[in-house]
Amino acid sequence: MQKIKLSTIELVFIIIAASILFIITVHQMSSAGILPGNDPAVHLGKSATIVIDQKVTYSTVPWYPPLFHTLLAILQILAGTLDVIAAAFILKMLIATLNVLILLSTYLLCKKLFGIGIGVTASVFVILSVPLSEMIFWGGYANFLGLAYIAFIFYILNKDMHVYQKTFFLFIGSFTIVLSHQLATFVFVLMFIPAFLVTKTSSKKRKILVFFGIIVGGGLALLAWYARLIIEYSNRIIEHLFFTMTETVYNIPEVGLDALIRNNFGASLYIALLGIPLTIILLKKKKNLTASILIFTWISIPFLLSQSYIFGFYLPYIRFVYFFATPLAILAGILTYSLTKIPAIFETIISQNIKGKQIILKVTKVFALVSIVSLFILQGTFFLQRTETYPEFYERSSISSYNSALWIKQYSSPEGRVVSSRSPGSWLNILSERETIQETDPQYYRNAIAESVLYGFYEMHNTRTLIQEYTSASPNPGLEMYVAIHNIWNRGISIPNEKATVIHIDPFGRWREIPLSETDQNIYWTITTPEKTQLISEYSHELFKVTKTVTFSSNSSVVDINWLIEAHKNLANVKLEFGNFMDLSFDFKKALVPGVLEWQNPWDKATYVNEEREWVVIEDDFDRVEGNVIAILDSNNQILGVFDFHDTPNFFTIGALENKLIDLLTVRYELGYLEDGMKQEVSFSTLLCNSDFEGIKQFEASEFIQEYDSTAKLDIEQIDFPTYIEEYDIKLVVVDTQPQQVLSEREVSPDLDRLYDNGRITVYTTKR
Repeated sequence: MQKIKLSTIELVFIIIAASILFIITVHQMSSAGILPGNDPAVHLGKSATIVIDQKVTYSTVPWYPPLFHTLLAILQILAGTLDVIAAAFILKMLIATLNVLILLSTYLLCKKLFGIGIGVTASVFVILSVPLSEMIFWGGYANFLGLAYIAFIFYILNKDMHVYQKTFFLFIGSFTIVLSHQLATFVFVLMFIPAFLVTKTSSKKRKILVFFGIIVGGGLALLAWYARLIIEYSNRIIEHLFFTMTETVYNIPEVGLDALIRNNFGASLYIALLGIPLTIILLKKKKNLTASILIFTWISIPFLLSQSYIFGFYLPYIRFVYFFATPLAILAGILTYSLTKIPAIFETIISQNIKGKQIILKVTKVFALVSIVSLFILQGTFFLQRTETYPEFYERSSISSYNSALWIKQYSSPEGRVVSSRSPGSWLNILSERETIQETDPQYYRNAIAESVLYGFYEMHNTRTLIQEYTSASPNPGLEMYVAIHNIWNRGISIPNEKATVIHIDPFGRWREIPLSETDQNIYWTITTPEKTQLISEYSHELFKVTKTVTFSSNSSVVDINWLIEAHKNLANVKLEFGNFMDLSFDFKKALVPGVLEWQNPWDKATYVNEEREWVVIEDDFDRVEGNVIAILDSNNQILGVFDFHDTPNFFTIGALENKLIDLLTVRYELGYLEDGMKQEVSFSTLLCNSDFEGIKQFEASEFIQEYDSTAKLDIEQIDFPTYIEEYDIKLVVVDTQPQQVLSEREVSPDLDRLYDNGRITVYTTKR
């Protein structure tokens, strides 16, 4: 029988591996509606624009290169259709092909540098790479194109071929990378510079020519697309890296070692780290300096960029994780394949005279085989566990979304705009052919227009403090106060209408409590200037009317709140009580209530502890408080909340949960007997700020606002959904009711009339 050649086995493996990866990729892209993620809709929209305009127009976002969308547009032209379903199929074939290109480039590179065995094991880890799969799910296709060409260039750099052929391929590859994605360009340039500098000083002229091919290709692409960006924004690079993108700090927990293991790499990260010494030894034996530099810059540069917060840089840290996924798979493959060498090592160590040598060798062979299979199973299990959660999380173009978009396209007017929640998002624009304003993740970009219409609120802010008043349509109507931390608004204090109560004794001598959530609410602006804004909330009841006036100034972060109650009938023993609820996302554990708590926790002096010890409160007359100021402090996040009561309450309650988080400050005003038409008012001021409070104990409570309030003048911006509906000619609002599609804890609840509902997607009309 003729022996099967190694080349035949290798070819069979390549075909099987490529086919498996191709099928997996297509399956993943078919598991969450038309295509998973919101970005694919953006890609389809841009490619359709190229086809319709018959040209590539310079982007309104100058750093977003056009190559991927141009490639997709060419394929759509060849297919002869702009149909969304057909375009989705084209995208599936294209991305699956690019994924196979990454696999083949990795295999061929490993085969060239380390041999077929490592090429095989590294390929398996590429197939089981969670970051590469996640990129497919959220739709980072342009970046994926860049990853594919980085692997391709590194393979070409190490392949034996004529210098002019190699130069040509590298020219094309570098030109393609630069025009694929700005982040891929940034990473590739940083990886390439060390390799070029070392090669220039130690290599022959022909090898330097090869590197010049990369320089010329990448340089031309930079000039072709990024010249305007470089000219217009070069003076802002330092500001951008060190001061502007502070919101990226919210990504830091996602790039910690624990998160990288738990969310991205699993056991393969440990395997890869253990494979580094072996890689150094193997490359040292081959005396391949260029390969050594390329491999380690390939993994170290993206890794350092993902950890660049240590050096004070503000970068999209989590995005760089995708760039060291491929080299990490190579390192994991090196260690895994090295286990096959264990029997040979034992054979050289064990003396021929030792009894049972053959048994020992068989045991080591079984051990090596079991270890390799176990590593693959371990990574495969992790891969399945992680990726099985992606379809639901990244689903934007569900069947329900598709049907609702078709309904809008068929039955609604083409005039005006449509507001969408995160899902369907951009897909609504593609499927319904209506101009869409969609909700976005505020960590990347906040769309205040979509938010205000979806959640039904009035808002005012001056970049330091933000106030939102929710209408009665919201599940939690009332006032919410936010503080800006690293360019992201974080809710700190809320006064829900349900916890603002008017109490009185009825004619039968019974105590009656009426929460403001049971009244008719009316919200409107009275002052709307850049220097001062005033928002009125009226709560009407047959017995009374409560008017809450919130005043905000441009040169202060202090919010003034005035409560005015007017009796419509004679009311006895009237009390006004409202609770200030602290958001549990903060770490408020210290409170200053002069005379009661001196930067202590309510657990230290609790007047009541519930039976299960789940919470405690301090309840007392406000007479015990020395002064009119109460403060709470989050030392970890450097957040201070100050309550300055201009009218002294009669009673207060401050509470904390079992984890010692202070969650509540309730005050009660006893207004006494109110005759029909009589009015009573109370007021207080609140400051919620982010600063350095290391020396706060040296100040009196009454000095906090003066000391920590910022007096820099910043214009106030007012937002409200009725104005936006009118200004942007919004006709419809589309909401995905699935909980996992909501970007915040708030429930999407537009203050509008329902028009269409298919069980998941609800369409509201603004009646305009």
